[in-house]
Amino acid sequence: MNLPSKDKKGGRYLSYSQITTFKNSREDYYNRYILKVPFEGNEYTDFGSNVGEALENSNFTKFTDRETAILKQITRLDVFERRIKIEYDSFYLIGYIDTSTIDLSRIIDYKTGGLKKEFQYMENDYNQLHVYALGIRQETGIHVKDASVEFIRRGGNAYRDQKLFVKDENPIVIPQDLSEERLKHVYWDILRTAKEIEKFYKENK
Repeated sequence: MNLPSKDKKGGRYLSYSQITTFKNSREDYYNRYILKVPFEGNEYTDFGSNVGEALENSNFTKFTDRETAILKQITRLDVFERRIKIEYDSFYLIGYIDTSTIDLSRIIDYKTGGLKKEFQYMENDYNQLHVYALGIRQETGIHVKDASVEFIRRGGNAYRDQKLFVKDENPIVIPQDLSEERLKHVYWDILRTAKEIEKFYKENK
């Protein structure tokens, strides 16, 4: 399959971020993955990265005591940033699990966001943890038993020059449906999206 990204051996691949970007904005996908314009973070992406690093390293020095008390409520499992890979006939998909148990029976993805942003992780088009579960099954034969998003409420507004902060609100746990029907749907949706990306790439490279 003719896709924009290829590894050192010439194998074509997609990342979960590529799929998400393509679905959200063809213009952003074109700039980032076809023109290869370097990604520039902002206060929001930096905030999310700081939260993830604090949880992974148990280092909360970038946060106040009040924020730290909230972050310490977040579930932290045995392994962080485990790479997964799903092989298709002519490409593969890669992603990174925020945290998982050693036996891979449980996986969690961390998200931060403002008011009502947690609802997007309850919708059927959110499938990140399903992708990870599929990758784990293909690689190891293990069926993930428990997958959830742990959502951390963010306060402040960077566009109004307000500092972003962890709100004094308990994290929200959003369980994910790992039924066979749901996983099959996600598997084929990845393939359909890959074909759409291939077509878009051929038309715009």
